[in-house]
Amino acid sequence: MPRKVLAIKNFKERFDLLPKLKGVIAEKQPDILVVVGNILKNEALEKEYERAHLARREPNRKVIHENEHYIIETLDKFFREIGELGVKTFVVPGKNDAPLKIFLRAAYEAETAYPNIRVLHEGFAGWRGEFEVIGFGGLLTEHEFEEDFVLKYPRWYVEYILKFVNELKPRRLVTIFYTPPIGEFVDRTPEDPKHHGSAVVNTIIKSLNPEVAIVGHVGKGHELVGNTIVVNPGEFEEGRYAFLDLTQHKIKLEQFS
Repeated sequence: MPRKVLAIKNFKERFDLLPKLKGVIAEKQPDILVVVGNILKNEALEKEYERAHLARREPNRKVIHENEHYIIETLDKFFREIGELGVKTFVVPGKNDAPLKIFLRAAYEAETAYPNIRVLHEGFAGWRGEFEVIGFGGLLTEHEFEEDFVLKYPRWYVEYILKFVNELKPRRLVTIFYTPPIGEFVDRTPEDPKHHGSAVVNTIIKSLNPEVAIVGHVGKGHELVGNTIVVNPGEFEEGRYAFLDLTQHKIKLEQFS
């Protein structure tokens, strides 16, 4: 049986590109679509968090209240349009998909209305009785913990949450992390050669040893990290996506025409 995956990252409210995505889905006929944050741009919340961090003060929650209605409307529109594609879809939140409680509320309503949607954050789903798919969103860091203005999680929390995977004993494992590991290609680009990956993800990949890890944030390409094939699709706003055939062990990084 085919095991075909179409993956995109950093949606960033680019609803204008959905017709092209629909065309690729019609052409490629993937078994699942993977969306690796950021659904939202959320620039106001991110900037307030960064200003507060530099000033060593608490972020002003008024910024959340001022943007809450827009965030809710945008998430509802995203899940509705993705749900209507009809393909099984796994969604992992990105750094900017905050506040988490609003994101998860929208996810809950979407999963009720569209059974083909599954949000994977700190959780797992079975796929065709063969794979377990594990998801963890946000930036994975050594120490930072934030879920209201941006999504950031410290090492101790990530490792504690993912302890359940050892009890699953999956036969075949696929992971979806918004944060890439530190690598050669998957956490940087020629235009931005600085590494944006996290050693936390390297540790998790070494521990869980998934067949494939689909990641987001910054980067483009695929490479081996340990025994795991790590795939970063590139920016959705540039029309980039990854197409994986897990039966034939083929990976293509492609772009909308």
